[in-house]
Amino acid sequence: MRGEVTVQVVGTFAVRRGDVVLAGADIGSRKARLLLALLAVERGRWISTGWITEALWPDRPARRPAQNVATLISRLRGRFGPDLVEGGKPMYRLGGHVAVDLNDAADLVGTAERAEDSHVALLAARQALDLLEHADVLGAEPDVRWAEPAREQRTTLVRRARLAAANRALHVGELSAARDAAERAIAADALDEAAYRALMMVHAASGEPARALIAYERLRGTLADDLGTYPATATRDLHVDVLRGRQPMALPKTAPRARAGPELRLRT
Repeated sequence: MRGEVTVQVVGTFAVRRGDVVLAGADIGSRKARLLLALLAVERGRWISTGWITEALWPDRPARRPAQNVATLISRLRGRFGPDLVEGGKPMYRLGGHVAVDLNDAADLVGTAERAEDSHVALLAARQALDLLEHADVLGAEPDVRWAEPAREQRTTLVRRARLAAANRALHVGELSAARDAAERAIAADALDEAAYRALMMVHAASGEPARALIAYERLRGTLADDLGTYPATATRDLHVDVLRGRQPMALPKTAPRARAGPELRLRT
């Protein structure tokens, strides 16, 4: 049943049910939307009525808070089905069959980092970036503090997806795409050494070692100015390879293989 209903928290908050996408008042009142968003960013964890009340009424305590929350839950269940939200007045959580786009993106990034087939991995990285790169979590509600952990997760996932896209595109010979992904990662974080290494390898593989050396010097200067440190050993070794004219085609090690889980179906 997973995926029949998907809650979209990145960008415009929406609920997708099959081919139908609902947003704004079509989902419910603003309080109902915030409640559903809170359950979605908590990704299946049980949330107390007290926590929900503080999140939805931060400035003025609600009268009869437990009843108010229960009423909102009832309306959401009436709109999207009784399994949308599990639990009762003490505790609630998003239904186990309900997908969240941020979770889907995390699955894709994991595939991008660990898949043995680099073409599959590159596709997953690109799909993750399509989901994440162009909007923040609950962009229309920038002041809701309880969304900050999800926003930080999105930022981390974008970084990982860009790096995976750069490495995997390099591995399959898509050098222009690899360069673009690495440069976007560096533009977002000028201290991202892994992205600099990917960019150096792209330049070396493109027959442009001078550009690889320029990228290294740019990183070295940034680290010295901002942190008072030197590039990591892996980066310095790559620099030596480029200086000596060796083709550094070995990719950085990926994250440890995750435990086997449900089969991930990539979007096409």
